Amino acid sequence: MERSLSGSRTHRHGLEETVPSDIKFRIQNNAAHNKRLTPFTEKSSKSCSDTVIHTPLFNKNLHDRRLSDQGLDVTRHRSRLENRQVRDKSYYKGLIYQKGYEIASEIKRLSKQVNMMETDKSYYYACKQKAEKQASELKDMQGILLDYNMVDDWCTTEAEISEIREELQRIKAENQVASAEVEKIFDMRKKKEFLVHELETDISQERYVTDILSSTSSPHFQDRYKGLNKEDEDLKSDLMKLEEELRSLETEREKLEEKCRSVNKLQAYSLLGKLSEEQKKRDTLFNEQAENDSSLDISKLRQRKSEHYDLLRSISSQSRIVKSQINQKQSELENVCKEFNNIQTERVQKLSKLKSREKLIDAFLATFSEKQHELLRQLMESRNRIKELLELMSSQLNFDGFGGHSREIQMQNIEESKARESLKQELLELMAKEALEDKLLEEVLKLKQEFETKKNEIDRFSNVELLETQFETKKKDLLTEVEAYRKQRNAYKCILQDLQIKYNTLEETLQKNEVYKELSKLEKQWQYSEQSNFAIEQFLAEAKIRGYYSPVKKSTIDTMRYTNELRIAK
Repeated sequence: MERSLSGSRTHRHGLEETVPSDIKFRIQNNAAHNKRLTPFTEKSSKSCSDTVIHTPLFNKNLHDRRLSDQGLDVTRHRSRLENRQVRDKSYYKGLIYQKGYEIASEIKRLSKQVNMMETDKSYYYACKQKAEKQASELKDMQGILLDYNMVDDWCTTEAEISEIREELQRIKAENQVASAEVEKIFDMRKKKEFLVHELETDISQERYVTDILSSTSSPHFQDRYKGLNKEDEDLKSDLMKLEEELRSLETEREKLEEKCRSVNKLQAYSLLGKLSEEQKKRDTLFNEQAENDSSLDISKLRQRKSEHYDLLRSISSQSRIVKSQINQKQSELENVCKEFNNIQTERVQKLSKLKSREKLIDAFLATFSEKQHELLRQLMESRNRIKELLELMSSQLNFDGFGGHSREIQMQNIEESKARESLKQELLELMAKEALEDKLLEEVLKLKQEFETKKNEIDRFSNVELLETQFETKKKDLLTEVEAYRKQRNAYKCILQDLQIKYNTLEETLQKNEVYKELSKLEKQWQYSEQSNFAIEQFLAEAKIRGYYSPVKKSTIDTMRYTNELRIAK
């Protein structure tokens, strides 16, 4: 029993062991046997390369080995094998099937877990995208709010247009620099993504090659594969050592950062102590000045400054009102000019239409008498024909009374009916012509009325001198108003200049004051210390970013390249 189990284990693991000839299994290494074994390995390699989990496909129609006595080719000796329990091929088949079903159930369970993880991952990715979008929108809204606050500050302080333009140019330059940096970062990210994609393709190709090598049964390839695996394990151990060294270096770096922070904190505390001392000195100086009644002068200066600010605001508001009034008058002038031009164009169009109508009326009146004579002539001809026909009819009727033929009478009747129809048609044509004459007369009357109205309009608009005088009077009034507003603006400018001179003198007196100088020095020192702290924080953040990602990436890329070169060389 022990020997049979050892033989089955050696057959499972693919190892060669020395077994006695009477218990050793005979395995057929046929072409059919190899063909039956290769598809399972190919499916496993494809599943590894395509990252798709398949349930194991156990071929139940196994090739029976040349066995006797229910699966064992054994020379039986009655003395040795009396108490031995023999197990046939079906027992081992059942074990294999049981293990296969267990593996399949485990694979199904793992595939369900993988699907759950993928759904969670997709949901997390969607939530992450939403959060990024909302963060970007919030940043945009914060930028817009900052812009509005800046505009509000400018309106309250009433800054000059030149200063605003300078700030705008500075902001544009900063935006251009920032956009250039963003483009550089985007290009770097694209390059890194391309490198990562290349590495992924190389890894997938190497996995495919390893699957093919594992599927082949040649010992030479298997030995090479084992050697490469050993080299890979060595490289992995080296990589683990390097990672440990990197972690130790990171801990040392963190310690150094803590030391730097402690140094910066000490410097900040020292600066705060100095600042408190300076503030105490400032308070003592203020108290001394209060004793010397210098505080009254400062309060007076501040009151004057506030009064000047109020005057400047009132003058600026008045100047804005004057500018708005000037713009209104200019817009009114433009509207009057546009109306005058529109009236002239309408007058020209109406004159052209009247001239065309006059030409049509003249042509109609010139041809009207001729057409009337022709119509009268046609009437006379038709009447003469009617008389002739009536005379013929009367003569023929008299002839019938004296013994005329019936056929001739019928022919005469037909001719009379035709003549009547022609007379009816001519009468209808005459009626239509009379209706046309009436319509033409009505149109002539309408045209005469329109002509009279157009003449009246032309007479009204022909008086261009009156319109020009009205336009010139309005223009003169507007120009006088504009000149008055300009004079007011010049007067306000003079007042503003005087106030600016007074403001400059007050600023000079303030700058000469020693307390103001000391305060400005302390503020500059404080700003310098804040800038240095900010620069140190930026440097530490950049060092963190560089230390965490780039060396690990470089080491992994170098190891992967080295392993690929070794595999290609062998």
